[in-house]
Amino acid sequence: MKHPQVIVLDADGWVAKQLRELAEEGRWLVRTVRGADAALALARERCASVLLVQVELADEAAARPALVAEVCRVCPEVPVVALADAKLPDAERAAWTAALLDLGARYVLFPPITRPVLEDVVSGLMSATVRRVVGEGAVFAPLPRRANVIDLADEEADA
Repeated sequence: MKHPQVIVLDADGWVAKQLRELAEEGRWLVRTVRGADAALALARERCASVLLVQVELADEAAARPALVAEVCRVCPEVPVVALADAKLPDAERAAWTAALLDLGARYVLFPPITRPVLEDVVSGLMSATVRRVVGEGAVFAPLPRRANVIDLADEEADA
């Protein structure tokens, strides 16, 4: 059985870093991608997934919102969270929120985006997605250890 995955398309890796601990606890993979094609390819995999897309509202007005729409059309079982990096006036924020929700995003988050907010949104969506895709009470094998990580709590580690 494939592990659930959190697919992150962001500019600097900050979002993925905020979710690493939560993902390890839930035995989910965090898959960071740099392009819309890679994000769509991962969303098409047959496993429980949540997609987080950082939407640059000023620079790429068409590219990433188009990805939100495409994923929602092609993979309706994959919830999409749109994250904006720009601080906007209330009227523009409301307009962008409405547009992204119309395209299929489940949540639209604007600054300040904090780790607890990200964790709550992702854990809720992932729990529902795993129940729907895999079934209630699914248990996943431990994830393989990452290279160059020393676990000081590991009892098998040589002293």
